[in-house]
Amino acid sequence: MKVIVISDWDADGIVSAAEIVYSQEVAGLYPIKSKTKVDILPSTPKTILSYLDYVKCAICEQKNYVVILDIAYNSYVNKFLAQLRNLGSYTIYVDHHLSTHIHYKEIEKNVDELIVGKKPVALLVYTFLKSIGVVLTPRIESFVNVVASIEGGYKYENKKLVKILVNISKYISSSRNRELWERFVRWISSPLPHVAAPFQINDYINVGLETSTTLCNEKSIAEELAVSSARIFNYRVVKIKRIPSSCRLSAIASSLYRISKSPVVLYNEEKRLIAIKTRDDKAFAISMMLYKQGLVEDVMGHEKLAIAKLKNNTDYNELLTTLRKILIEIG
Repeated sequence: MKVIVISDWDADGIVSAAEIVYSQEVAGLYPIKSKTKVDILPSTPKTILSYLDYVKCAICEQKNYVVILDIAYNSYVNKFLAQLRNLGSYTIYVDHHLSTHIHYKEIEKNVDELIVGKKPVALLVYTFLKSIGVVLTPRIESFVNVVASIEGGYKYENKKLVKILVNISKYISSSRNRELWERFVRWISSPLPHVAAPFQINDYINVGLETSTTLCNEKSIAEELAVSSARIFNYRVVKIKRIPSSCRLSAIASSLYRISKSPVVLYNEEKRLIAIKTRDDKAFAISMMLYKQGLVEDVMGHEKLAIAKLKNNTDYNELLTTLRKILIEIG
């Protein structure tokens, strides 16, 4: 039998993949109850179909298990899951994105195991593995805690480890360096307590920071936007005509949140996208209510950072009016 793990490029995806690699290759408990080599592949929702031929080839040789981690559900993922079902693959899907919550029942038809929650995927995987008796290493547990602190917005005592994971994962995500992604996953999953990192950490931290600044200075953009922001209760509401192609709306919203120290609603007029960043799970609640009321579609993001696309017939002022009502309702 063959085990294939497909996981996101970011910190949550890296640590989640490392947990499954350890559980399978070292503990020999999940997803197969024997020690089996794991193939690990980084992906995004848009690129996941590129691995279909790889999976088909693996199935020709033997039955396989495909574990999909931290990949937000969309039309590409839907096609991929349907193909896996047709091929007879055993599919496990673990995620926390809003689109996956919305389409839970649809996904359930095409997978064998489905875990969907609000917490980071690394934490969902950790909780599940612990429940079936997998004892993870202190290194893996430390990185799970770091991911939980990054996504949860609280401080973790080991600031150096946070910096390592944030900056290296940022570099890997922006550069799409598949070799480094795999080496990082395998280093985290290693059972050897004193094994050296397979790269010069300080070099990659510096490169990561330089790459981030070169691609997009979201902090500078956020500082400019903070001056012109309006308020709905304690929420900062900002409208921006367009953003540089190298920037992500979610990154700007997160920077604006850190600067203003308030929950943020950021609207990109050109793309008709709205980003909601909060300290708790209100971003999730707000976006789901906007979706249920028919104002937005293509809801993305997760518990504390949601992104949605306004429908063509939705006016911005209508959005603000509805948003005010929702904020009163959720408190």
